Amino acid sequence: MKKAFRAVGTALRVLVLVLAGLLLLYNIYTLVARYAFGEGIPTLFGYGFAVVETGSMEPEIAAGDFVVLHAEEEYAVGDVITFYDSERGEYVTHRIVLVSEGGYTTKGDANNWQDSFTVPQDAVVGKVTAVLHGFGSFIAFVQTPLGILVIIAAAAAVWVATALVGRALGKRREAAETAKAGAENTEQASENENTGKTQGDAADAAAEAEEPVAGGPAAEERAAERETDTDGTNERGADKYGTGERGADERGTDERGADERGTDERGAVDGEEEKD
Repeated sequence: MKKAFRAVGTALRVLVLVLAGLLLLYNIYTLVARYAFGEGIPTLFGYGFAVVETGSMEPEIAAGDFVVLHAEEEYAVGDVITFYDSERGEYVTHRIVLVSEGGYTTKGDANNWQDSFTVPQDAVVGKVTAVLHGFGSFIAFVQTPLGILVIIAAAAAVWVATALVGRALGKRREAAETAKAGAENTEQASENENTGKTQGDAADAAAEAEEPVAGGPAAEERAAERETDTDGTNERGADKYGTGERGADERGTDERGADERGTDERGAVDGEEEKD
């Protein structure tokens, strides 16, 4: 959207600048040709432009129309020409109704009479080749000082307006991209949280699966292992007790030996007494 508007805005700026430049150049050229060289309708490469001020050529050409002229070597009956009327001191656009050695006889389409003079060849500016209806009023306006100021102001306004709109669209796009990025980050965080929760649930489930169920085979197996361990411990205790009994027997034997030795001693004493 922004790229499309930027392209349109650039094209609009260029178009406005080109039109404003052409109008300004046309005004400058017209003023210089009119006041420096005495040409009321200046021509360039055989082409000239004029604004029709009356309705003598209606309905084909009306007042306020803009006509494009082209200079020809000769003209024929039916051609619409623009020429300079020296008697009235103004330019006239009429149709040729008669061609003679002295020039051309003309008449306005809306008039009931022919012009009372013959137009010489050198008085003709050119033949009308194109008509822009209503555009002549605009051209007449922009040739005034006020019109020139309006052209400059309009060009500046278009330039500023396109720049402001482009900036507003740029900020809007940035805000949309920021919101989109925030939504993506939130979604990613939610996915990470769900993933961690899922992994935690899986770990809990695995731990629960490892615990023996009461009354199940695993529980019975572990109980048997504990009983086996207990029996082994009792046997070891019994061994200890057996060792103790053996110790007691050994102590008894020592006591009997001691008694025997005591008996021997008493026997020895009695023998000594008998000798005495």
